[in-house]
Amino acid sequence: MLTLPARAHRHTPSGKRIRLSRISDHRTGRTLVVPLDHSVTVGPLGSADHADTLIRTLADAGADAVVLHRGRARHVDPDAFANMGLIVHLSAGTTMSIDTHAKTLVAGVEDALRMGADAVSVHVNIGSATERVQLEDFGRISAECETLGVPLLAMMYARGAGRSGMPTAAELAHLASIATDLGADMVKLDYSGSSETMRAVAASCPLPICVAGGDRAGDDQDVVALAAEIMDSGVAGLSFGRNIFEATHPHGVASALAHLVHDRGSAGNRTGTGTHNAVIGERIDVAAQLETA
Repeated sequence: MLTLPARAHRHTPSGKRIRLSRISDHRTGRTLVVPLDHSVTVGPLGSADHADTLIRTLADAGADAVVLHRGRARHVDPDAFANMGLIVHLSAGTTMSIDTHAKTLVAGVEDALRMGADAVSVHVNIGSATERVQLEDFGRISAECETLGVPLLAMMYARGAGRSGMPTAAELAHLASIATDLGADMVKLDYSGSSETMRAVAASCPLPICVAGGDRAGDDQDVVALAAEIMDSGVAGLSFGRNIFEATHPHGVASALAHLVHDRGSAGNRTGTGTHNAVIGERIDVAAQLETA
């Protein structure tokens, strides 16, 4: 069983379905999301106009949506969103905090709609000292999204004091279950470390799963190889931030990932056969894209 959005969105209200089609392929539900909300957490990602410049690059490369805080979105030319969706992030926390796992709401769904958002996102750290508050915030935003017909992307992490290392498949499935039960329309999860275990997570969840890229994965080819491995698990898409905007060739990497998500996505993954050969072929194409970027 694959985490394909068609299964989840059959019962999604029409307003949400229309907006979801702006941040994912309306035929397959697959998506490449590029989160750029890091500037609240860690500080500037570049020069004053970095968001506008990068978002134009991502739109040209074929990304489906970007995640921004509402204030940063004001510094991007609206034309950049003609062919790419905007997800406004509602949660915030910083690396300077005493509790770096704490997240607080800094905007609401109506604020996001005034900015022209197609969807909103919240960040929840399960296992943190403030888990209860973050779950309360999640529930409140989910209810607002239901009322206003706005898709909700839940970024779910197993994080807290004393935790380290990669989450287990069982923990990821639990996170996906929380997102489903509290009313999210899409869920972002860490990678389990292998296609096989991630496939088990996907089989447990009726929502589209977007897998996070995590910290920088090495060189640009390493990033694409990681993305190919993740997509072999049958998830709906990728949510890669640092591995794109810190790449040597951001346009080339984003183009390659968009190709993996959309052009290759359904061929090998739905049948479960011939996947390895498909991946090898895609890596050759990806190398060419990176060389010409």
